[in-house]
Order: sequence, then C-alpha cells, then structure tokens
Amino acid sequence: MVPEPLPKQLAELSELLAQMCTHAAGSLQQATSALLECRERLAARVIGREAELAALCARVEEVATDALLFHSPVAGDLRAVVSTIRSAGDIDRMGRLALHVAQTAQRRSPQPVLPPEVREDFAEMGRLAVQLALKAADVARSHNVLQAVELDADDDAMDALHRHMFEVLMDQGWPHGVGAAVDITLLARYYERFADHAVAVARETVYAVTGQEPDAIPI
Repeated sequence: MVPEPLPKQLAELSELLAQMCTHAAGSLQQATSALLECRERLAARVIGREAELAALCARVEEVATDALLFHSPVAGDLRAVVSTIRSAGDIDRMGRLALHVAQTAQRRSPQPVLPPEVREDFAEMGRLAVQLALKAADVARSHNVLQAVELDADDDAMDALHRHMFEVLMDQGWPHGVGAAVDITLLARYYERFADHAVAVARETVYAVTGQEPDAIPI
C-alpha cells in the first residue's frame, strides 16, 4: 500500500491530538458532574469511554510510525512527529486521570465524596482543567505558539486551588475525618496533574513549531 504524503499525515496527527484533547475534556467534565452530583450512572459512562481514547491513541501511533518509516522526516517535520507521540502519551494520562475521578465518584456512591467546604473549589478545578484541555485541542489544530504559551499562565490558577486544598485539609478544625481527607487529597492531585499534562501538550506544540522551549518565546 502506498503511504499517504507526509503533509497529509502531519495534518491527520494534529487532528487526532485535538480529538484526544477534546475527548479527555469531555470525560473530565462528566466525571466532575458525577462527583459533584453523586451520579453513579454518569461516572459509569465516563469509565465506559476509556476505549474510545485508547483507539485514538493507537491511531496516532500508527500514523506516526508510518510517517517515520516511509518518509524519514527531518528538522521541523521530525519534531512534529516526535512531539505528537509524546503529546499522545500526555493526553492518554489525562484520560486516565478523568477515569480516576469517575471511579472515586462511583466507589463512594450513593454517598457524596465532597463535603460542602470544598465543593465550589472542585467545581472550579473541573472548569479550569476542562478549559485547559480544550485550549490544548485548539493549539494542536492551529499550532498557535502564543496561545500555547498562555496555557502556562492559565495553569497558575489550578496550582493556587491545589495549594488552597491543602490549607483546608490542614485546618485543625477539619470535621470530616481521615477518609474524606484522603479522597480530597487524591482528587485534587488528579485535577492538578490533568492540567499539567494539558500544558505539556501545548509545550510540545511550541517545540515542534519553533524548536524552542516555550519559556524562550516572547509574548
């Protein structure tokens, strides 16, 4: 079989990454709703979507392998293929983190996982994480370097929420026991890591386009 031309393969890889980011964003959005609203069936739906993201990741590997084997890309094209493979790994981990959120909601059902003190914080963490993933999808499609660099700044708000969660848990007046504290610690980490991987996808795009790390790009 004659391989597709390299430009077409690179365009497909960009689109696949965008689809993966969008899928991960949708999974986390649903998992967050399941967490906040104690919706076991919605959590199960998120868990059932795992195979869809795995199929997209497998397609990325297939197209990237063909590009490397049949076209031997160099310079910017080689960076684009290698960065796509790395980014697919990051997005796959984003999907797994969304899965962990859904599994936590499912495991504790019908009891709520989150006490009232942290519900608004987790709603905001979910909103920020989904926003970062959707921005990463836009960056994957557009290769917009300036938008990619902006994701680092957007991630600062997530880091602040993550730190605040520890302040809440360390308060001597915390009334909800060790079990709830463990759940909240893990969940906060899932959201924080999800956001970090979205930023990593944008960073890989910057490297693919410019050959430079994002910190070296003037805003």
